[in-house]
This record gives sequence, C-alpha cells and structure tokens, in this order.
Amino acid sequence: MGRPTRIQYPGACYHVVLTGNNNRDIFLTTADRRAFLALLKAYKDRYGLKMYAYCLMNSYVHLLLETGEANLSKVMQGFNTAYTKYFNSQHGSVGHVFQGRYKALVVDKQNFLLEVTRYIHLAPVREGLKERAWRYQWSSCPAFVECENKEPLVDSAPVLKALISGNRLKQSVRYLQYIKERTKDAAAELPLVEGFCVGTPEFAVEAQRLAGLEDIGGGPAPMTPEKILAEVIAKHGVDQETLLGRNQWRDISAVRKEAIYRMWKEARMGVTEIGRVFNRTPSAVSQLIRAMETSRVIRN
Repeated sequence: MGRPTRIQYPGACYHVVLTGNNNRDIFLTTADRRAFLALLKAYKDRYGLKMYAYCLMNSYVHLLLETGEANLSKVMQGFNTAYTKYFNSQHGSVGHVFQGRYKALVVDKQNFLLEVTRYIHLAPVREGLKERAWRYQWSSCPAFVECENKEPLVDSAPVLKALISGNRLKQSVRYLQYIKERTKDAAAELPLVEGFCVGTPEFAVEAQRLAGLEDIGGGPAPMTPEKILAEVIAKHGVDQETLLGRNQWRDISAVRKEAIYRMWKEARMGVTEIGRVFNRTPSAVSQLIRAMETSRVIRN
C-alpha cells in the first residue's frame, strides 16, 4: 500500500509531529533545542509560515503551523534535512535523526485552532515532566500566558482572540485558565477524522476538495453525525432533545450509547467533539466507548 497523499492547499493549518528515529532523543543538549527553534524561525520567515504553537519533548516535537502556499512537504523536507545536518555535525553522528515520515494532520483552524494549541501545550503534563504546562521552558505556552507578545516565533494573537476579546492581559489570563481547566484530563484526544484531519467530517471533505483530491480512504465517505442521529431517532422513536439531554432512564441511556458509539465508529469523531454534542466529558465518552467495544468482543 502506498503512502497516503498529503493534503496541501494555500492557507492549510497542520498539527505536525516529528519523532526521533527509533524513538531516540532529538535533542541531547540545550544548544540543540535552541538551534531547532532558531532554524524553525528561519523557515517561518523564509516560507511565510504562521507558527501557532510548538512543544519540544526529548524524542518528539509538536508543531502547529499554517502554510501560505500548498508546500508543506517542501517546507518540512528542507527543515528536517537542515536540522539533521546540524545534529550530525554537532554530535559526530550519521544517519537519520527523525523517524520515517512525519505526521501531519490538517486542522480546522476556524473551530479547533485553540483546542490544538492546548493539546500541544499539555504534552509535558501527559509525559509527567511538568505539572504546570505554562512553566515548561521548551514550549510556546509561556508566550501565551505573558501579558505581552515577546516571542517572535509564535503567532499567539489569532489564537487568543478566538478565546476572548479584549486586551492582551485579559486574553493571557483567560488562556492560563483554559490550560488549567484541562490539566487533570490532559490525555483527552483530539477529534480525528479519516486519520488525517482534526475537525469534523464536513471539514475533512472540504479539505480534500481544496487540495483537489478524492476521498483519501478510497472507500465510502464516513457517516455524518447528523445522519446517525436521524437514523437512531427514527429507529427507536426518541426525540433529539431527550437523546442529547441528561435523562438517565435505562432505555434512553441504551439509545444514547448506541448513538455515541456509532458517531465514534462510523463518523470517526473524537471523544472531545462527541462530548460537546452530548454534554459529556471526554473521559465519560471514552469509558462508554471502551465498554461498548468490550461488550462486542465478548459477544463475538
């Protein structure tokens, strides 16, 4: 099976993950991390990128960036080669620094830009390195919680404006609260669709259209959440308000579980997005899906 085609179009936003070859460390010294960020700034200026967030861990890196042109592959190929040359020269090594093909998820920046920055900034929390993500030195999180934009690499203003209007101080305070709200549930996953998109099934279709591609999966398009809800409601005779509400009657709960599981399985929605639809926490949705998966395995 060949590699899936990259989704590339002008103005596309990506959550990029670079992983060390064989999960080895990408950074051996503080100088390596500084060199990586300096190189990132140089490529940002060279290609007119917008850099919304980053986080440098030991063996992997998160980036949230936007390309002005349909050229992510060109940008990342050049960047990876440049850092590899630096690293090998600095440490007297040879060979690849990064593991195979980098991961790049297209992001619905109109609706999920803010959420992806939080996911990236909570990486140290998920790894157990730092309890307070905003104090982690090697991410863009500190730049978001500062009352002034002093980080030339990070384009924080569009993200903060999506969170709250007002001056920079108010936005930074609110972003800090926004990070704290998710700290205890830092492992919550992003809403992934079709394996290439952070957003909704509708956005996945639109991204492919903008890139001039057919359905990446080569098969039928995923069910939409709206169609699933309509089918479940028609099948069981339950009205939508009751289905999406807090009613805990056994028969209603069973129908609700069916709808949630189908949205996850057939519409390929993430637990965070499903939680929004049903007014549940991502962890509650995850537990329900695991229970449904377990029951299906037992029945089979």
